[in-house]
Amino acid sequence: MSRLVVLFAVAVMATPAAAQEVAQPPSFDCSALYAAGEYEAAAECFESLELQGNSNGHLLYNLGNARYRADQLGLAVHAWRRARLHLPRDGDLAANLQTARERLRDDLPPPDVRAPLERALLAPYDALSARELLLLGAFAWALLFVVLAIRVARSVPGWLPAALTLGAIAIFGLVGWSARSYSVARHPIAVVIVDEVTLRSGRDVMSTDLARLHEGAEASVVERSDGWVQVSLSTGLRGWMPSAAVGIVDFDPEPE
Repeated sequence: MSRLVVLFAVAVMATPAAAQEVAQPPSFDCSALYAAGEYEAAAECFESLELQGNSNGHLLYNLGNARYRADQLGLAVHAWRRARLHLPRDGDLAANLQTARERLRDDLPPPDVRAPLERALLAPYDALSARELLLLGAFAWALLFVVLAIRVARSVPGWLPAALTLGAIAIFGLVGWSARSYSVARHPIAVVIVDEVTLRSGRDVMSTDLARLHEGAEASVVERSDGWVQVSLSTGLRGWMPSAAVGIVDFDPEPE
């Protein structure tokens, strides 16, 4: 029983992600536009598909590629960051993000970069998407009830270690899914999608200028109110920007 659980967890974490530059195109028209070098039109095509309810990691990956080719770095980083919510283990996606960040005007590390020890401890959590965490937790929880039902029906040697293992995996998956969902909903990452924006001390154009950020800069959202978003930079600086200047990294597309 324990071996089955371990094999399932390994299978979930080993699920292959997008490997090509345009992976699993959801529409011939979009991929044809991309292949023809009409990158901005291809990006608009991918965005249209997402708004129709076809959002997934591969589509967002392709959208980021099109935005990057169109020299729209902020929109590319935003699309790739959203794609990582679905494809956290995709090596090409991580490489694309790194390449884009090296071209940004602001030397500003992302606010969610973990320290080495924290990264090592949370590696299993970071390697799974919210959907995979939920699937893993639900599967382990259901299997735990099967083990307990078998134990009640008849004596089974070795049932306790299996039950404890399944319980631990279920807690990890379900708590991990809850934590990821809460983090994305309440304190997501904001990416600057305009050429330049001023970070201000308040929700007013007359408030004090704190810094100027450029497209692709990333910050952690603290609060959203009345067309403004308060963000915290990796440097610790906190201020307000117009909501229209940033793209929020979440699961659902923002209405236009």
